[in-house]
Order: sequence, then structure tokens, then C-alpha cells
Amino acid sequence: MANLTWLRHSRKATFITVLLALSLVTAGAAIGASSKTTFTPQKADQITNIDVLRIQIERYYGDPGKTGVFGANSNYAKEASSVAAAGARWLKAQAHKSSGMPAIVLDVDDTTLTTWNYEIHSNWAYNPADNATYVLGQWFPATPGMAAMVNEAAAEGYAVFFITGRPLAQRDATLGNLGGDDGIPAPDVDAGYVTPTEIDRTGAGDVGPGLFTKPPVGAYPGYLDKPEFCADAIAAAKSCGTIAYKSGTRAYIESLGYDIVASFGDQPSDLAGGYADRTFKMPNPNYYLP
Repeated sequence: MANLTWLRHSRKATFITVLLALSLVTAGAAIGASSKTTFTPQKADQITNIDVLRIQIERYYGDPGKTGVFGANSNYAKEASSVAAAGARWLKAQAHKSSGMPAIVLDVDDTTLTTWNYEIHSNWAYNPADNATYVLGQWFPATPGMAAMVNEAAAEGYAVFFITGRPLAQRDATLGNLGGDDGIPAPDVDAGYVTPTEIDRTGAGDVGPGLFTKPPVGAYPGYLDKPEFCADAIAAAKSCGTIAYKSGTRAYIESLGYDIVASFGDQPSDLAGGYADRTFKMPNPNYYLP
């Protein structure tokens, strides 16, 4: 009996030790992620050479020849598919448990549509006019694993909403790229997503597929004009930050009776600010948006 008691205590102590270690690792990872943009290198060796980094990214996407087409079996595709699968498991486990109408919210660029072809075309130098050619041409393929996950969620009864930093002028093209034959000839892409759930996108009668685009300065909907969201930016006639804009939009969706069970994004700013039961971070080593 004494040996059995010792074993129980030993297992409990081991579990607590492991849990504490994991907590410290998680906290350390979070601190490390938040410090990357504020760290000032003192030596060149503390910085990955940008040309070397580009080669590493190309290999991660399975495209060392820089064709603009990522490999179906690349490490990128595997990692993105793994996140999508984790999301699918979570949504399946939470189905029919929501107190409101269950919903999922997703970012667009490099969350549901992958912009690797544009990164190669631009050599990682973003230009709005150049990028618009790809957006309006609807040239972005689905992010690996995501269309199947989203469509399965819709079949399970989840409402599907997208929140993007793209402007209103790109809304129709974005909807066309996400899914549906809009009559545009090849090489436009139908990424295979279900049509987003109908919703009033402004709170003022703009009912349509639930793709929320970034409002222009001077035209923010009333639901964002709150101190915790975009009120300061609106008062100053400035563009609202990503976190405030996206969290405020999620808050608006939930105010209509939806429960956002999962939110998906490739940037921390896509996911911060609350109003989602759980968040899922998609892989994207190409750019950072605060």
C-alpha cells in the first residue's frame, strides 16, 4: 500500500511538472513571437540573410524553381492541412453545443486563399495595384485542406463568414475566387468554398453573402463606432487597425445571435480581440500585418 501511495503521488508530481513545463514553453513561445518585431539585432549573424531566407521559404512551399505553384506534398501544404484538420475536429466536437447559431469566421489571404503565386511574381514586394491584378483576376488557389473543412462545417450547420482587409471594390472578385462560376475565363480559380451565409454586412440593410471587406475611411458602419473598436480612428478620420476592425466585426456578428465557434487567420491580428470560442493560426512566413 505504501508503494501504491508513492506511485500515485509520483504520477501526480510528474503530471504537474510536465504541465508546468508546457506552460512555460507556451508562454515563452508567445513572448518570443511578440518580441520578433521589436528586437534590434546587434550583429549581422543574428539576422537570417534575406536571400537565404527566400530560398528557405521556396523550399518550404515545395517550389525551389519559383514557378509560383506550391507543392501538393510540400511542408507548407502539410502544415496548412494539419491546421485545417484540427479545426475540423474541433468543429465536429462542438457541433450542436452552441447556445446561439453556430458560426465560423475566416480571413481570406493566406487563410482560405493562398497568395504564393503573387509572392513569387512580386519577389515579396507588395504593390497594391499589382496585387489587384491577381485579386480581380481571381488567380489564388484554395489553401490546402481549408475548403473541405469549411464545406464540412457548413454541412454540419455552421454559418460561414469571411472578414478580409481587402477593399469593397474587390468584394465581388473575392467571392468569385472563393467559389462559384462567375463567367470569367481561365486562368481564374474557383477555390471550391460554399457561398458565405447571408447577413446584413453594414447593419443598415446591405444584405448579401457574408464577406466583410475593410470599409474606407469615412464609411465605417455604426457597429464599429465604439471605443473598444474603431471610434478613435473614426473620430480622427483615419483607417482603423486590423485588430479593432476584425474583432469589432466579429462582435457585430455575435450581436445578431451567432456564436463564433472558431476563427481562422494567418496573422495574429486576424485572431486577436476576442469574440471567438477558439482560434486557429494558419502558416504564413511571407509577410507580417500588425
